[in-house]
Amino acid sequence: MPNTINLKKLAMGSLAVAALVASQSGYAHTRLETPTVVEGTRVHNFAVISHGCNNPSTNAKTTATYGTTVVFPNAVSYNPIIGVNSNNTGATAGLAGAVLTTNLASTYYSPLAGIGALLRGGIPWNSYNNKVDAAGNKDGFWAGGVAMDQSITTAIDVPFYSAAITIAKTSCARSVTFELAIADVCNINAVSTTASDNDVLYWSPIPAFSGVPGQPFGTSAGDPTNTNMSASGVPKGNKYSNYDGYKDAAHTLPGDGWGSPATLKVTRNLTTNPLPAGCSGNGGQGDDIFVFPSAQQINSELPVYQNANQTGAVYWQ
Repeated sequence: MPNTINLKKLAMGSLAVAALVASQSGYAHTRLETPTVVEGTRVHNFAVISHGCNNPSTNAKTTATYGTTVVFPNAVSYNPIIGVNSNNTGATAGLAGAVLTTNLASTYYSPLAGIGALLRGGIPWNSYNNKVDAAGNKDGFWAGGVAMDQSITTAIDVPFYSAAITIAKTSCARSVTFELAIADVCNINAVSTTASDNDVLYWSPIPAFSGVPGQPFGTSAGDPTNTNMSASGVPKGNKYSNYDGYKDAAHTLPGDGWGSPATLKVTRNLTTNPLPAGCSGNGGQGDDIFVFPSAQQINSELPVYQNANQTGAVYWQ
């Protein structure tokens, strides 16, 4: 049975904040230890929380992390946003060159859910659980329950398995990149709509590429000092999900991880799964596919509940 206890009943023990901040190994923010895998490979991976929330006294990322919640895209119970980049170079590299497709996720990869699931051994927190959809597919996980000092100590590593993803033989995809939604919670009592960077750090997937309805999700303007966003400045515009990393419900102030999600990139095994004849993307080398969890999935599954299927006591939302 999963080890689940009411996080709000756990005391956030007072931790001495050291004056010096140690190096956060090779990671800048919350990322996966192994961000790129070859298709068909099940990987023992880690979600790496490299720093804590903002400390208002020092303006350093040293506030202790109380827990994390992680969501992978699900294409069974939800409708993910999928972009295709056929000219992944220069000014059109990455999401800048992606175009929305109405093709089903099954056009490009399988399985369509269960991409990330908690590995129960070695979890740094004593409270944790997977997240599942209505059909029982594992969509991610949460772990937490005690404030973990990050003023001096190294990154927090949460172990999980990433599934053996297969790229469809009939597709022209040379890679499929899954964009994760992650929230690192430092203040369990801070609700998402009013939480500041002192309370919660959001690593938010924002599908701001050609053809995605509802844009703009956040055009940068002013305040170029916020270096944790994908583009410098304060994002202004429509929200994508309720967890876009803004500090206020009106979505006018910056959040730490706006548009800067952790990703899992699956590359095609061109030896065992060669591209079909006629693929023209990227000079005949194949298309790059980007998969974002729907706003509905993020809003439903990023909060932390007692039970895996988003029922029972609400620990954080």
